[in-house]
Amino acid sequence: MTEIRVPKLNNNDSAYTLVGWLVDDGDTVDADTPVVELETSKAVEELCSPDAGVVRHLVPAGGECAPGDLIGRVAAPGETEPGTPPTGTPRPDARAPRPGTSGPVITAPARALLDELSLDHDVVNGLDVKVVRRADVERLAAAHAPSRADASDGAVELSPAQRAVARTVETSHRTIPAAYSVIQVDVDAVLRRAAALTESLRRLVGLPEFVVCAAARLHGRFPEIFATPVDGLRLRPATAAHVGVTIDVGRGLFVPVIADASSLGIAEIVEAFTGFRRTAISGAFRERDLAGANLVVALHQDRDIVSAVPIVFPGRLCALSLAGTRREVRLDADGTATAHTVVNIGLAYDHRFVNGREATLFLQDLKDALEDPDRLAGPDGAPTTPTETRR
Repeated sequence: MTEIRVPKLNNNDSAYTLVGWLVDDGDTVDADTPVVELETSKAVEELCSPDAGVVRHLVPAGGECAPGDLIGRVAAPGETEPGTPPTGTPRPDARAPRPGTSGPVITAPARALLDELSLDHDVVNGLDVKVVRRADVERLAAAHAPSRADASDGAVELSPAQRAVARTVETSHRTIPAAYSVIQVDVDAVLRRAAALTESLRRLVGLPEFVVCAAARLHGRFPEIFATPVDGLRLRPATAAHVGVTIDVGRGLFVPVIADASSLGIAEIVEAFTGFRRTAISGAFRERDLAGANLVVALHQDRDIVSAVPIVFPGRLCALSLAGTRREVRLDADGTATAHTVVNIGLAYDHRFVNGREATLFLQDLKDALEDPDRLAGPDGAPTTPTETRR
């Protein structure tokens, strides 16, 4: 008899909601088959069966559970099941619709947000989903939210999502003495390569994919950029470049992570971006999609944005920002005035651990790579061998 216990999924929540079982009670499954979904405050995570056998549910859909709780078992065929009670807590108000009613299951995070926004729970009945998650309520609130102005003084309350942003920003500014450097990059060549790859890969390829690729390739030469602080005097070097990218398609800001990005070619990074955009539309990111970044690339590519200072997330040392492209006329070597497409790329960094000299060298190497995209990708988007640049 093998137990299915709840792992610790993040550092933000002390309890999760069991959204639903993916297999029926008594079903026989193979090892590593997804069997149950848990929802945290930010994502939905699948748990897999640790062994092959018969799955037994101990906590119902809508139940609340904490790390370490026993929520199910996997028994070998014919094996006698012990009588140990489950440790998860059923939540009747978060389970399937009450007898005689119809409607979707509302998870605990979604229910809490409905209560926080003073919305009637019946408002979700019009959603075309079987399980209402927090992201569904956020979209519903954004589409139909009335003004939250206080009648007495006209003050406006921040949305739950903005309050979460506020907490992160406040912690960052309070605990991280950040400096900022910015460099201008000529992107004509890399945009031509991106257009060619868009046609050959039949995927949208833009400047962000190349920035991620170029930055990740610098991990070996600039390990301090990707390190994590241990305390005010020590840092822990990263063994690989795990690059987070800000994605916002109008349904909230997410920062999914491309793991070990330095080992990937442009084609693989493009596939990762494509998947991120699809998932952002549904709001169905999982904790593992959002965890582990040691460098974040913040995209600020709206028209006429010249520069933007990114937030250095607590527990990280650096963050890159990519502004919008613009046309600029300058004199070439022969004195001819020529229009070029340029962009500003900035690096915010924890000045306790990263000096201005290292930040400057990192940005210069990033610029060199982007202005010579053949160093980053072959004709089919396959990775090329990184070459040494100035140091």
